[in-house]
Amino acid sequence: MATLGRSRRRTNSVLRPFIALFLVSLLILLFRSASVVQAMAVAGTQALVPVQRVLAETGVTTNRFFQAIGELEKLRADNATLRASNDKLTLENARLAEAAIAAQQGAKLDAAARALPYTTITAPVIARDPSGILKTIVIGAGSDQGVKVDQVVLSEQGVVGRVSEAGSNYAKVLLVTDSSSSVSALVQASRASGIVRGQYGDALVMEWILQSDPVKRGDVIVTAGLGIGNELRSLYPKGLVIGTVVDVTKAEVSAYQRAVVAPAVDLRKLENVLVITVGGK
Repeated sequence: MATLGRSRRRTNSVLRPFIALFLVSLLILLFRSASVVQAMAVAGTQALVPVQRVLAETGVTTNRFFQAIGELEKLRADNATLRASNDKLTLENARLAEAAIAAQQGAKLDAAARALPYTTITAPVIARDPSGILKTIVIGAGSDQGVKVDQVVLSEQGVVGRVSEAGSNYAKVLLVTDSSSSVSALVQASRASGIVRGQYGDALVMEWILQSDPVKRGDVIVTAGLGIGNELRSLYPKGLVIGTVVDVTKAEVSAYQRAVVAPAVDLRKLENVLVITVGGK
């Protein structure tokens, strides 16, 4: 019996709110046209307007927030695409610039080759001694292309050196600035003769110039085409530019003077050379 009484009380406690809501709804429905009910409805609506406005603005703000996130992601994607395009254009510009430089260098070498009364081949510089101690470079042409030991190597500016070793597809070039290099030379203006030798660093020295022969700064030094010592002929044809005099030293008790000569060719920046393969065209 006690259990039954508790069950009835629970049922009544559940039903009471529904009954109360039903009665209130019924009263509102019956008296909805009454001025009191209408006034209450207006007051309730006015009270809810700020809440609705806040909710509406919150919805707009939330929508704009997610829209901004979407636009930000789109901007990031567009920025990544632009960066990729810019990197591609940078690489393409660099390639075109290198191609233009190579074309200019090739045109200069072709012009120099046509001006020489010798048969030449063009070869790229493929290696060099970074320390500068050995004074040699390696070129990408060898015996298969007609390159032989002791052939003269030039650039469009002047003398580079001579071939000291020839493989099938490469050759080593002993630079004119090497200490073991000797070239018979002339002062182009006065025709004073001497021997140009390499020395430590990138400079040359012209020795055995008679004290009576005029030589001064700015004079151009060219190959004399004369043999040295027991050589019957010079390896270097006559008239090739070696360099320019930058200093002259005269000894009071010596019959000779010497001149420091700057090479005509910047040997550290060589990229392509001409090799004289035949003495005359």
